[in-house]
Amino acid sequence: MKNPEVKSLYKYKPMNQFTLDIIAGNRIFYPLPESFNDPFDTQCSFKKNTVITPSSDAKKIAKAFPDDEGVMAYELKDVSSNIENFHNCLKSFGIVSLAESAADILMWSHYADDHKGICIELERHENNALGNVDVTRKVVYTKNYPSLSSKSLLSDADISSSLQRVLYTKSEHWAYENEWRTFKPSGGKVYPLPGKIKSITFGVRASNMDIEIVRKLIKGSDIKLYQAQLKQGEFGIKFSKIT
Repeated sequence: MKNPEVKSLYKYKPMNQFTLDIIAGNRIFYPLPESFNDPFDTQCSFKKNTVITPSSDAKKIAKAFPDDEGVMAYELKDVSSNIENFHNCLKSFGIVSLAESAADILMWSHYADDHKGICIELERHENNALGNVDVTRKVVYTKNYPSLSSKSLLSDADISSSLQRVLYTKSEHWAYENEWRTFKPSGGKVYPLPGKIKSITFGVRASNMDIEIVRKLIKGSDIKLYQAQLKQGEFGIKFSKIT
């Protein structure tokens, strides 16, 4: 497992019926890229829409060079349709975005309803989806779209590698999120959680009613509850356990 030091990943959420369903049903919605707040997400570019490939017309080659079996001929192949299929495939993925820390001030503001929501800690180990490098990785932040070779569209292995490269690349403007991603090939659906819920932390503005609702939902489980609090004298968050 890569990055074994990362034992947990976190999901910031506002408090609503969908978030409660995550806790009660141990499942989560994998949204399509088109629903993301960043329209640049999963964008990529191809250097050309043609590739040079060996000619498939063996009879014509043999006729033109009857005395030389080693002659190879090449042709220019238009892969415009392959490129279109690649983009359509990207659109069909379901992606769940996760964070490395429960103490990120901006993440609480942007994704947890201005600190009124919660942060769900999910366990990561080598035997679950979050520890599987084939479906969960840390995002790479770059200045430009991933630039792909058109030749990568000619084999299934290269297509898979190119898809993953695009799925795990975002603009450097988002680098503060330290995002990890886990995906499903068919998005827009609910799937079982990729890792067990270890703890739930309530934002500094969370209501007592929300805390009581969640407390009742997890009764009898080993899920721990925490309350976020503002640090004194510095911009930061600390946590206290709810008993």
